[in-house]
Amino acid sequence: MKKILFIVLGLFTIVCAQQDLKKSPELLCVVTGEKIYPDMQESSSYKSGKVYFCCGGCKEEYDENSKKYSTKANFQLLATNQYVQTGCPMTGGKIKADKIVAVENTNVSFCCNNCVKKAKKSDDKVSLLFSDASFDKGFTAMNQIKSKKKK
Repeated sequence: MKKILFIVLGLFTIVCAQQDLKKSPELLCVVTGEKIYPDMQESSSYKSGKVYFCCGGCKEEYDENSKKYSTKANFQLLATNQYVQTGCPMTGGKIKADKIVAVENTNVSFCCNNCVKKAKKSDDKVSLLFSDASFDKGFTAMNQIKSKKKK
């Protein structure tokens, strides 16, 4: 009986992991919106992470005017798991598990219904939630979280 339970649990874990991979957003170039393939090596340092591009031309364009692409770069940092959500992007307040809005196949959590309503009403959720001001309120670099845990 225990053997069957472990087999079922193992299969359940595999199915869940595959579902998570299907839900993860495609990695898109912050300049052109083109899909970036795993073998792409073009990147630039940004905040406490790296931003990836579809080609060297886009990297140059980004490096010349990174501020223009900051919202998309912030979103990419989250999509590549270099940053995690630690607070409400609207207020910086504590996030609640049941206050969620999907933004381009990525769930963003909020502190209250008012923030959820504002996000849902927005025609451009990425710009609203991933602007530098919102990103700084609600997201933290993974390397900063890991270093806090070590202390």
